[in-house]
Amino acid sequence: MKRLSRTRLFLLELLVNLLVFCVGIAICLMTLSRAYSWSADSRAAAGAQRIAENTAMAFRAADGELSALHTLLSGHCESDSFTAWFDQDWQPVREKNGIYRLHVRTQPLENHVVQAKIQVYPPDGEPIAELTVCEYTGSALKENAS
Repeated sequence: MKRLSRTRLFLLELLVNLLVFCVGIAICLMTLSRAYSWSADSRAAAGAQRIAENTAMAFRAADGELSALHTLLSGHCESDSFTAWFDQDWQPVREKNGIYRLHVRTQPLENHVVQAKIQVYPPDGEPIAELTVCEYTGSALKENAS
């Protein structure tokens, strides 16, 4: 009888240890899953910020001309907006292959200043990067440069 109860206690202890081990594995997998998700979000945000900054520099290099962005960046230009599409590696692609969307809207302000609102959108809709840039488009700047 003593032999049987020792075996049962050993099996019970083994099952409890296995249960504790499984709970530990589940916690570790949950933590790794969250870390991977945060890392992917961070990569997307960093890429979007880089694209927004590059677009702002291109807008300033084009002296606030939205139509000139088409030659500097691959995308589609309308009257007061510019749209470009990027893949998962932030390479420019056509709209049908695009994952991320860059959208630039311009608005003229007073004193020959043009304001551009640059936004980068992921597939789910809310912008992950936003940047506002103002550029002077008056003739005084061009006269001083020459």
